[in-house]
Amino acid sequence: MAPSNPLAAPRETRRFVRRILRAYADAELTMMVHLGHVTGLWSTLTDGPGTSRQIARRSHQDERYVREWLHAVAAARIVAYDARSRRFSLAPARARALSGPSIYNMAPGSLMIHLGAKNLDTVAAAFATGEGVPYSAYLPEFPRIMEEMNRRRMDALLVSGYVPLLPGLSEALARGIRVADFGTGSGRVVHRLAQAFPRSRFLGIDRAAAPLARARAEAKSLGLRNVRFVRSDASGLRRFGPFDLITMFDAIHDLGRPEATVRGVVRALRPGGWFLAQEPRASSVLLDNIGRTGARFLYGVSVTYCLPVSRSDGPGGLGTCWGEQRAKALLRRSGLTGLRVHEAPGNALALVFTARRPFSPRRSR
Repeated sequence: MAPSNPLAAPRETRRFVRRILRAYADAELTMMVHLGHVTGLWSTLTDGPGTSRQIARRSHQDERYVREWLHAVAAARIVAYDARSRRFSLAPARARALSGPSIYNMAPGSLMIHLGAKNLDTVAAAFATGEGVPYSAYLPEFPRIMEEMNRRRMDALLVSGYVPLLPGLSEALARGIRVADFGTGSGRVVHRLAQAFPRSRFLGIDRAAAPLARARAEAKSLGLRNVRFVRSDASGLRRFGPFDLITMFDAIHDLGRPEATVRGVVRALRPGGWFLAQEPRASSVLLDNIGRTGARFLYGVSVTYCLPVSRSDGPGGLGTCWGEQRAKALLRRSGLTGLRVHEAPGNALALVFTARRPFSPRRSR
């Protein structure tokens, strides 16, 4: 019998192979976006077209490496190439999405993919044991990455976009209230609100020492006297509370014990106090997420960071895509009332949940 042709394969198999190759190519392109961000080459390209030698000279980097990177992003049709002049250029609309202060600058997001890849072997080992991967495994990069990803949005939209989601909050902040940001990281939410509302007092609380050190240093550089940062879990909120407003930005799905922690957060609110949480935008039903680009990104981040970190601190394991339905149920069980869900300002990958602690048990039913 004649041997089978090793190159023969069903058409569907060949089509799927091409699909996987596109995925690998996109993964490599993500690394090129990362390199352009950390080397400043995207910013250099915003200064105008140039040959590889000109761009290398303007960026003070080695021409051969710059040339190969330019070839890679040109092959991906991110950067335009003129064969006659041998010049590379970046269209203004694309430059805005890859550099500068705009909230549409997507380049910092590549850092999260880079960090996940760095810890992939450790995560793979956790598949066999069921154990988590500690937050310390993602240091020192993670606090800086989250700050880069969120700083522009918080600076531009926290006061004008997020605060108005809770009626009456802006006026109360202007008069002076007590605010806590749970899972504050490097404290950007606290810093921005403290600058805008100097009569209010702000506490940033987090379990990790590294981002808190960054938060305190920045608060000092900004001359803020109405802020404080404390290393603690939810018990610290009750110790320093009660508070008129508690915020949680992208924190709940990373918790090892989400039910108990959120209940503790709510108990640290004054009766009638405001609650605001931001969580990833996803459905709790897998079928609703299939085919969505945002969900593909969020599930990947969940596998490489959020799920293993939460499992290192308890049985939680909500995952990044735990979803709107489960989030609403958990928040209601925690004793909040008047729960509303909003699209996150300037962020297509997130939802904002707002609510209040009831004035009496009767009103929470």
